[in-house]
Amino acid sequence: MRLAKTVSATIGVLALMAATGPAHASAPPHGLVDPGSTVPQAAAQRPHHPRASLRVDVGQAKPWVGQAIPVTVTAYFRGVEGVTLEGAVQLTSKGIMTSELGRQPKQGTEIIDGEPTLAVKWSGTVTPSGPGPLDLSVDLPVRIQYREAAPPVVARDVSRGQDEDDPFAAFGGDPFGSAMFNQMRRQMEQMVEQPRGRVVEQTIALKASARTLDVLDLPAAGQPVTFSGAVGRFDLKASLSSAHVHVSDPVTLRVVVEGTGDLDRVDLPGVSSSDTWKAYPPKATREPASGRRPERKVFEQVLVPLRGGDVTVPAVSLTAFDPTSGHYVTRDTSPLQVSVEGTTPAHEPLETNAAAADAAPPPPAPPSVAIRAALPTVSPWMVGIRVLPVLLLVFAAAVVRALGKRRKERTLRRTMTRAASQGSAGPFFDSAHRLIEMRLAERWALSPEEITANSIRERLGSKGDPLVEVIAADEALRFARGGMEGADLQSLCSSVQQSLRGAS
Repeated sequence: MRLAKTVSATIGVLALMAATGPAHASAPPHGLVDPGSTVPQAAAQRPHHPRASLRVDVGQAKPWVGQAIPVTVTAYFRGVEGVTLEGAVQLTSKGIMTSELGRQPKQGTEIIDGEPTLAVKWSGTVTPSGPGPLDLSVDLPVRIQYREAAPPVVARDVSRGQDEDDPFAAFGGDPFGSAMFNQMRRQMEQMVEQPRGRVVEQTIALKASARTLDVLDLPAAGQPVTFSGAVGRFDLKASLSSAHVHVSDPVTLRVVVEGTGDLDRVDLPGVSSSDTWKAYPPKATREPASGRRPERKVFEQVLVPLRGGDVTVPAVSLTAFDPTSGHYVTRDTSPLQVSVEGTTPAHEPLETNAAAADAAPPPPAPPSVAIRAALPTVSPWMVGIRVLPVLLLVFAAAVVRALGKRRKERTLRRTMTRAASQGSAGPFFDSAHRLIEMRLAERWALSPEEITANSIRERLGSKGDPLVEVIAADEALRFARGGMEGADLQSLCSSVQQSLRGAS
């Protein structure tokens, strides 16, 4: 298709800048072979493709169970004119519990064996879930474009004399001397007559394997009863939503956990209910890294004071296994003081005199008729009047959200159309990609991250080809930015809008 060829040419701008070495095929540099691979050395010197290779590096050879270890996946491309990612990096292993690789890879140029090589890197962490040997492999489908070796140029035989094709025939002699004149003639002929090889496009499934990991089981000796599976080095910090409350008014306890390790395995029991507090189960959320602040996990627990006075929120503890020292470590927050105003409600006594309760006979239960008589009579109209404001607020919020989505959709559509008419490839594919995610996510009841080329092919078949092309082109333009013909963008713009209208 014409669009696919244009996109590949755009990607080739960066590829040529990063790999300006000779276009002929040659043996790959040693850096393209994974030194940690379990393949024998003789086989490791024969990679799958001379122009593309994959490597996976794991930060630690003997991790503990539950320890988050860094992993880096690097794809190398040399002597190519275009690179397109056909899918995401896939880590395959039976013993990996989590895998977090960044969606946006980093790219740069590395000099390997004296030649510039385009390197694309993904970084993340993996966490082994069980002890014993662990094999880790990586897959990455790519499509590359490169030129085949051109036929050699045969130098002109200067002894045959000058003819009409000779660029120096007009001089009518040799004003510079035979040796210098013949050398300049040969250089001119090579510059004018040098042919270029045929462009070849090839889809490759890159694969790589890391060295076998020897995962160590956590020691049973000295394991505290409070240990819940967290492995790493973590710090805790607690705070309250308010230091002055009334009896029966809720206050939120917020505990922030930061450090190095797998936050998915971190869990806090929170504060237990007592004669001082009514405690509800804590809820956990993840906050992504921001600037210099690392990723952290936040636990929020609602507490309701049951008596007045100066009361204390007890400390919260977290027990984790420290993989550096090989020991279990317990961290505690500081107790927090709260000033509670008011007295305990009569129907919630703080203390019960056990001896008096045993000596006195239990009071007789009131008859059910008396209970029914004591209940207030509430008419349906009163219920409707009380519920109506809440329903109106919910409806208004839904309308505001819908209007916001429509406004954002119109903005993306205008940006896409304007970029198509101006021939601006970058803004066109960026706005078109986000418009496709927004429309299909709403229509299919999915999150925007779940709208991928594969999901579109499964649901729409060939009708979704323009949408798939936009997603592939936008991912391709992460590697390079370049101009495209306005006619191609306008044609694709019309196809995208038609496919979105027909999507169901």
